[in-house]
Amino acid sequence: MLKISQLFGPTVQGEGSAAGRHCLFVRLFDCNLECTYCDTAYTWAVTAEKAAKTRSGRRYDRDDPAYGLKLMGSDDVLTSLRKLWDVQSRPTIIVVSGGEPMMQQQALFPVLQQLRDWGNEVHIETAGTIPPTAAFDSVVTQYNVSPKLANSGNRLSKRYKPAVLAALHATGKAWFKFVITDDHQADLAEVDRIVADVHVPVTRVMVMPEGSDGRRNITTAQQMVDAALTRGYGLSFRTHVLLWNDDPDR
Repeated sequence: MLKISQLFGPTVQGEGSAAGRHCLFVRLFDCNLECTYCDTAYTWAVTAEKAAKTRSGRRYDRDDPAYGLKLMGSDDVLTSLRKLWDVQSRPTIIVVSGGEPMMQQQALFPVLQQLRDWGNEVHIETAGTIPPTAAFDSVVTQYNVSPKLANSGNRLSKRYKPAVLAALHATGKAWFKFVITDDHQADLAEVDRIVADVHVPVTRVMVMPEGSDGRRNITTAQQMVDAALTRGYGLSFRTHVLLWNDDPDR
């Protein structure tokens, strides 16, 4: 059974190299990290201890009917996606996010295999701490890898797994996206170290402003864009935030 938080769409991919493209989202429940700024904390901050790790300190209800945990079989997920969009005859991008999708590779495999057989692209959003299995990799079109920096609040040994990042890069399917805060100079210096350590080509690196409202996204981007371009990095806005602010259903 898959641990699901939300299935929604059609919408646009908000982040990374596929930003602006038509897609559906499969948002999974549970994560192995605890980012202070996480905008989907409802997928994991369901205890007082975990809630305390977030900026808001809000504890979410694990049984919330909208965003809480739902156990679903492969057929149920496929049926639900087809109700959102005819993924069998009108293929699109299926973005699998979370939470952390790599925690559920075995359960995801039959769903993703069927979606690929129907002609859909499968994009996996991951923090890059868990490597893909060979079977899982065979049904993935693209990995959107977002290694967490010190600004996430996670300890280094938990958030930074260079061997995993190297394995994802070796698939030839990975783009790397880093969240940049107001302290953009320190953040970009950390990105530089990771990119050099893992030997990621700068043409596969994008930086993205943190923030759940459009104005903050634009302001942070304006502050750091020149330094990013000098390095050869691309810039990703959070398109869905510019359009819909922090609406969790878009």
